[in-house]
Amino acid sequence: MKVTLVDNLLLERRGDTYHFDTQPHLGLISLLSVLRQDGHEGHLVDPKLSLRRGSVHFDDTMYEALADEVLSTGADVVGLTSLGCNFIGTARIAEHLKRERPDLPVLLGGPHASILDEPILRRYGQFDVIVRGEAELTLGPLLDTLGARDLGALEGITYRRGDEIIHRPDGPTIADLSVLPVPDYSAYPIADLHLDVLRVEAGRGCPFACTFCSTASFFGRRYRLHSTERLCAELTRLNEAYGITHFALTHDLFTVNKAKVLEFCEGVADLGFTWSCSARMDCVDPHLLRRMSEAGCRSIYYGVETGSRRMQAAVSKRLDLDLFWPTLEATRAVGIEATTSFITGYPQETQADQDDTLDLIGAEWIREPDSVVIQLHLLTPEPGTALLDEFRDTLEWDGHVSDFNLPALEHGDDTIMAGDAEVFVNHHYYRSTVPRERNVLVTGIHPLLYRLTMPLQRHLLGRFADASLAAFFQRVYDWWRTEAPDVEPGDDLVIRFATDAWGRHDYLTSLLRYMLAATAPERQFVTNHFQPLPDRPAPTSRAGQTLMVSPRAALLVGLHDCPAILELLGAADRPEATEVPARLRGVIGDYVIVPSPTGEQVRTIAVSADATGLLESLATPTTRDELTAALSLRAAAVPEFDILLDHLLEIGVLAPVPIVPTGRAPLATHR
Repeated sequence: MKVTLVDNLLLERRGDTYHFDTQPHLGLISLLSVLRQDGHEGHLVDPKLSLRRGSVHFDDTMYEALADEVLSTGADVVGLTSLGCNFIGTARIAEHLKRERPDLPVLLGGPHASILDEPILRRYGQFDVIVRGEAELTLGPLLDTLGARDLGALEGITYRRGDEIIHRPDGPTIADLSVLPVPDYSAYPIADLHLDVLRVEAGRGCPFACTFCSTASFFGRRYRLHSTERLCAELTRLNEAYGITHFALTHDLFTVNKAKVLEFCEGVADLGFTWSCSARMDCVDPHLLRRMSEAGCRSIYYGVETGSRRMQAAVSKRLDLDLFWPTLEATRAVGIEATTSFITGYPQETQADQDDTLDLIGAEWIREPDSVVIQLHLLTPEPGTALLDEFRDTLEWDGHVSDFNLPALEHGDDTIMAGDAEVFVNHHYYRSTVPRERNVLVTGIHPLLYRLTMPLQRHLLGRFADASLAAFFQRVYDWWRTEAPDVEPGDDLVIRFATDAWGRHDYLTSLLRYMLAATAPERQFVTNHFQPLPDRPAPTSRAGQTLMVSPRAALLVGLHDCPAILELLGAADRPEATEVPARLRGVIGDYVIVPSPTGEQVRTIAVSADATGLLESLATPTTRDELTAALSLRAAAVPEFDILLDHLLEIGVLAPVPIVPTGRAPLATHR
């Protein structure tokens, strides 16, 4: 039997663009191995790869195009997986599949479907069977009986029989993960993607009871790790196949069993690999961290969730915040980078609770500037959680798209999601005492501030907010409500606030303009961006060619010498207290920013007033002949002008038309 498995469309929203990780879905490649073991032919379709290849486009045609791609595999059965944040895409793809092939069996799995199996089957007729929980022991027997439509003896599935929804008993938890076959990484084009890190499943299950998290609802509370022998063999095999030496071990709580982690460290230490993992702060200690570092651990993700002691208890995270600084210091001391992740938007959260979280983040900026990555997320209601059970009646909808939630693409998507709060709960929010718009503002602006570089973050916080991130956000929020309530949280809002707060010609305003322009997504070397960036053209600006400023360039008019100021702050022991000298506070000029030849950094080029005028005239497509005529160039000057245009093409300031669209204005001019 030919079985095509379809990955979910997991995108990360960054400002007004979307990005994704091209990594194998560990659950699906495990199922592909099960299929092969049972004598079936398995095929994988990953929408993210289709976007990367350009075979589909991120618009209202995408879901139907993906369905066509699935059908082109000649599948006898299709199995889709989904999270709540992207279930609208999964539902639409399945809808198009059924429209083209009504008799095609369409299976659905994953955490969201496992918890909401009955309402999904009741309301969305494009799905035939839902495979709940860990599917490795369920899929084979299901395929064996699917043709006869005699599913009544199976476990771990929910299906439709006429107008009746049949929910069979849960299947067994896979207690011993060693019974699973080796995941089929070969089904994914790893070598073609030039990945420098690869995800590897380390285990499953969570013994904790955080009220906002659905992990335990899917994987169960029994904590399970793959054996050291299995993990080390898998890392070695992947290294031999693809040359990869850095691995992300996926398990929400890798270090719960310290003895098993120490055993793994003993096994992996001499293999020459590096790796990352996730952990609770109360499930590590200095000895364990030191041994993990010696064995190749280079980063740890700590889910802190809230800086409020009251909220730690309210959401049953129950992390002792007295461990926060000692754990970060112990992590840094052994050379491991830490990521601390926080959430705001809980229904029980007060502004004081949110301020505690923000001030803890701000304190990290000051105390741990070089060894911590800090995340702040807007809470997503999750099915199967105690929090939803308690606060279901407070759910509301406003259409805001946050973090990983898919936006509406096809006509009617918003109507479907708004009208079904049970199935599309991830797209709703909890009403709370903190205004919704404040939560949206805080989580929208925090990642922008994080793009400023740590010395500038510290300088901003120390010099202009009394070292309180909460006080800074309060100031922004008060200004926003009165001065710019219709402006969405983003780069423009931050720059407008800075202009009003400190003045157009203040050096801090210049620094914010400069860093937000320099770190805009289209100027970063992001290989997984689904809108391909234009290649740098060979110099050719002869007559008739149409040119315009590259979408990867930004023209900044009336700016201080920001590179010099950033160099000063970066060299200071305490940038939060550093005084910027008068000679740098008064220098104003025009600059253009372009990616460096490697694309990993930006180049800052000072330009004259004449050059500024030229670039602004090229904000729209213009031919070389039109330029020479507009500038009234003498014939003798045209060759030199061509040399200039060729140089601007070569360094990436200009690009030939047509330019690959990026969904943004072609010239980012900042005055």
